[in-house]
Amino acid sequence: MSGRYVLSSQAYYLAMEASPDVGHRFLVATHETLALLATQPEMGWRFRLKRPALAELRAFRVKGFERILVLYLPRADGVDVLRVVARLSESSGAL
Repeated sequence: MSGRYVLSSQAYYLAMEASPDVGHRFLVATHETLALLATQPEMGWRFRLKRPALAELRAFRVKGFERILVLYLPRADGVDVLRVVARLSESSGAL
């Protein structure tokens, strides 16, 4: 499944559940966030993970959608986006 399809699906969900304007703002904000990370890949915060392959994994919030995180790996020429996910709240019991 391509990243573009996933973002479109998330935008569609927001458009149906909230409003078309929210879905559109999500797409714009996500694209702006990805463009920023491409020029400044070290911006996000790192996780403390035991798997060496994920030692460089970072996360960054999508502006205006603070529960939405971009999970990515920084590269010399930009970033490799792994997922765009909704952050669970600490009170959800999932942490």
